[in-house]
Order: sequence, then structure tokens, then C-alpha cells
Amino acid sequence: MKTIRVWFNHWFSAAYHIIKLLKEDDSFNFTVAGSNTDDNCVYRSVCDEWIREEEIPDAENYVNYCLEFCRENRIDVFAVRRNMLAVSKRIKEFSDIGVKVLTENYSIMSAMSNKERTYKLFCDSGIGYVPEYRIVRTASEFETYYRRIKTDSNRVCFKFACGEGAVGFRVVDNRIEHNLSEPVGAKITYSDAIKSLEKSGKLPPLMVMPYLSGTEVSVDCLYMPNKMHIIIPRYKSCGRSETIKFETDIIDICDKFLNAIEPEFPINVQLKYDGATPFLLEVNARMSGGIQISCAATGVNIPNIAVNRLLGVEKQADFEKITRRMSFIEIPVALDI
Repeated sequence: MKTIRVWFNHWFSAAYHIIKLLKEDDSFNFTVAGSNTDDNCVYRSVCDEWIREEEIPDAENYVNYCLEFCRENRIDVFAVRRNMLAVSKRIKEFSDIGVKVLTENYSIMSAMSNKERTYKLFCDSGIGYVPEYRIVRTASEFETYYRRIKTDSNRVCFKFACGEGAVGFRVVDNRIEHNLSEPVGAKITYSDAIKSLEKSGKLPPLMVMPYLSGTEVSVDCLYMPNKMHIIIPRYKSCGRSETIKFETDIIDICDKFLNAIEPEFPINVQLKYDGATPFLLEVNARMSGGIQISCAATGVNIPNIAVNRLLGVEKQADFEKITRRMSFIEIPVALDI
């Protein structure tokens, strides 16, 4: 069985599950090199080799570091997480040294890395609905648009147009000023939001929109050449439980999106309901932090299918689309190995 060396760089903790799923293979012997600037990452425990990354804040210099890392460590597959956009722009340099990169091309990556561009694609292609929003760059612009869309019955939220996940996401909620029992989380008062934005001066593009209060749906997707795409929606709750179910409205939206851009590798589509209508929140051009839940619920090994595809092996994935309630527990993992 051929040995394939895979590098996971600076991933979040879900890489623990992704790596375990990847190794469930009957075609290749996957050897995983993991790296991070933090030696206490939980996925270190499932890596065959561990390398501590250097602190390299500049994206282009970091890509240079990645190229050298791949050469020195004889990497076959680079499962990139940190600086994905910068790496995608230079995929040919990795290909020239025999390294296959688990990421989309720069055109797709740049579109999905900018929420405004993704929203425009959704609208222009008739894929689905996006929330009403405005891009602002100053505290004054934020204040003007906030007052325009704020009503007695809604809340307003904001996030970076080019941010990832929950980084920079805030819900404006003045109730937390006088309710100590109210969980704060991503909430911020209006006065604190203005102070923070004024202090920041000229802002990177910031998306401001009404906060949608319905159910959030995280959909793990993989485009399949036969158009029988893998689309696994996870309906989230306030706790740890999630419901896997295959409602037509969500499936149709994701199917249209996959057909529109034809991504090669796993993506994650985030949607949220307002009433009976699902609206796009964002698209992540990578495997999600909960992909292991989708895989466990359906028996579909998305990480393994994706890496095999990169290596020229196209696997099929037939699964029964049944509703299933899922949850998870914390497990202790020894890091001193």
C-alpha cells in the first residue's frame, strides 16, 4: 500500500476528527505531519509527526515557509488551513515541487473569502436569499445604517466582510447593560460598539445587517462529478444537539450553489432562517468544525473522499437520507506523547 505524507497546518481542534477519518482508507497509507504555533493542540495526538510552526504574520512569507516545509518534509498532500487564500494564489508553485494542495483555485477562494462577493453570486445566480446588508467603513457610517434598520422588534449584527467564522461577529444588544444573568457571548451594547469602532478609525469592510433569529443550518457539502452531490445539513440548537435532516429548501440551495461554482473539495454553507425563509450567512471554502458529526450521522467519510479525489481516486458515497439527532461529548486526550 502506497504511503502518502499529508501535512495539516495550524488547524482548529476538529482536525483531530478529520485526521482520524482520513486514515480510514483501503487505498493509501496516510502518514500525517501536523503543525501549529501551539504545541498543545489536541490534533497533535493523532499525528504521526509534529512540528512547531514559526510565528510568521505576513501571508506571503508564510507561503514561502510552507513551500520550504513541503520540500524538507517530503509532503505529498498539503491540507491547508492557515492562509488558505494566499496559498491558493500560488498553487502552481506547490504543484511544481510535486505537492497537491487541498484547496480551491484562487478564483473560487477569493470569491468565497469575501462575504459580499458570495452574497452577490447568490443573488445574481438566483441561488437563494441573502439578508439586507450594508458595507460600512467608519463608526459614522455604522451609526447611520444602524438607525435605519433598527426597529423595536429586531436586533442588528455586524461582521467583517472578509472575516472567517465568528471572528469579529457581534450582535448589538443593550439588554446586557442591565441583566447580569444574560449570557454575553458575541453580544455588545450599542454604546460599546460605537466606542470600539471609533477607536479603530478606518475599518476594513464591515457588513451590518438585521440579526436573524431563526434556526441556523450548517451544511457540509462536497461536489460530485455525477451531480449526486454530498449535502448534509446540520440544524443547530442552543445546546450540543444537532439534527441531521434533508429538507428540500436547504438541499436545493446548496445543490444550485455547487453546480454554479463546481468546487473540487469540501465546503461548508451556513444558512439561517427568518420565518420560513433560509438566508445565506456565509460559505467556508474548507471542511467545517463539525464535519465529523455529519460523517457519523450518514456514514459518509468526506475527508477521505476529498483527499482520494486529490490523488486521482474518485470514490462514491451512497447514503440513506434519514433524520437523525446527534450530539457529542468531551473526551480526554493525552498530549505528552
